[in-house]
Parts: sequence; C-alpha cells; structure tokens
Amino acid sequence: MRWKLILLTSLAAAIISLGLWSAFAIGLFGSAWAMARSDAVLLGSLIIPLAVVAYGSVFVYRHTASRRKLQAVITTCLALALTAAAYLAASQLFDDYLIIPRTSEVRHSR
Repeated sequence: MRWKLILLTSLAAAIISLGLWSAFAIGLFGSAWAMARSDAVLLGSLIIPLAVVAYGSVFVYRHTASRRKLQAVITTCLALALTAAAYLAASQLFDDYLIIPRTSEVRHSR
C-alpha cells in the first residue's frame, strides 16, 4: 500500500474541505451559527466537504496500482475523521464564527 499517498491526500482533503466550508459559512452568512438557523442550508453545505473527500479518494484510486478500492475507502474514512477533528480544533480557536449551538440554545436565543 502507498501509505504516504493515503495520509497526505487525506490530510490535504481535510484541510481544504474545512477551509472551503468555513469560507462558505463565514463569507455568505457571517458565522456558522447564522447558517445553522436554516436546516436545509446547513445540510446542503455538507456537500462541500463530501465533494472534496470524494475527489481525494478518486485521486488515490487513480494513482495506485493494486488494492485500489481498499485504499480509496481508507482515504475516505481517514479524510472524514480528519475533517471532523479539524473542525473541532478550529471551532475552539474561532468560536465566534464556527460554533454551531445545540437546538435548545438556538430556541432560547430567538
């Protein structure tokens, strides 16, 4: 297996997907909390990280010779886990912009 390719692609996909999602949330709505007021927009915004992770998986699939499907699946799982971890870290650093409150907190603030 090509572990370096899998790790680097997963890390790059996680950073790019979080960056694009954050830019979308902050650029159009001002914060992720404002975007979370509309459930459809919040769920629709998940297309951005999923598309980047899918592109990374296809990249690994096309650049390996053996065990292609297994390496693509490993890349997908690792990239999604790294994206979630990166979001948790970024939400601690930029809590004014990236925190999405619980539904009970949103109801009381309206």
